[in-house]
Amino acid sequence: MRVKKAFLYTVLALFLFVSCTEDNIGNQALANIFIIGSPGEFDEVWLEILGVEVKTTGTRGSDNATPVFLPNIQGDKRVNVGSLVGSSQFLVGRGEFSEGAIIEMTLKLGNDNFVIVGGERLPLTFDSPASSSPTFSVNFPLNGGISHDLFFDFEPFRSIQINQGPEIRLTLDPVLRTFTSLNTGIVAGNVLPTGQRAAILAVLNNQIGASTETIRSSGNFSLRGLKEDSLYQVYIFPFNNAYLPDTLDSVSVTIWKTTQLGNINLRLKE
Repeated sequence: MRVKKAFLYTVLALFLFVSCTEDNIGNQALANIFIIGSPGEFDEVWLEILGVEVKTTGTRGSDNATPVFLPNIQGDKRVNVGSLVGSSQFLVGRGEFSEGAIIEMTLKLGNDNFVIVGGERLPLTFDSPASSSPTFSVNFPLNGGISHDLFFDFEPFRSIQINQGPEIRLTLDPVLRTFTSLNTGIVAGNVLPTGQRAAILAVLNNQIGASTETIRSSGNFSLRGLKEDSLYQVYIFPFNNAYLPDTLDSVSVTIWKTTQLGNINLRLKE
């Protein structure tokens, strides 16, 4: 009888252990944090990305959790964010968290930042010490058992300042947009003729919702992280002054889906 009881207790303890383990795994949420961008008025924009620091709600659902650093695991931390257009993206960091919400994200940058213009490398110096660690207050829910894709969207036109003088000096004060793919949509299209570089802006209520550029080899573009059930104006600004800007009105966005604009033919100035 004692042997049977001991056996039953062992089985019960094992069952409880497995159940608790499965519950713990099921309550964990995977967060993948990416960065996208565009080159702006430069040929390439390189940032030394060390990783991202993430702060979540604490065990009592309040702001009492210790920030967690998710490193960029690549040996070479330098990333050409200017090439992260279309569907391209770079994984800054990945980690598992308990159910709750991410309430703060801080992008950690090193000092080896630069742009390429006409084959020449020009260094970027931080505008201030705080510029190396741009921090954003967010509210991204974390659901257990689900993989969440979160994004930084680097805006080069507002992030890099050109200071004229005896020598040109470039300062970096990163301007980024944050969003999650769980509650946003995409607008995509193709600018013709192929090879014409253009900046693309999505504007909602006179505010820039997203910006990007065309892929030079194809003319394709993707505006990601747009609010659902919204009507945007999409502006196309060719870099070649021989072409006219263009505007598309009332572009709708649907969550988790891509709104295709098709081919957009640039018109030559008369």
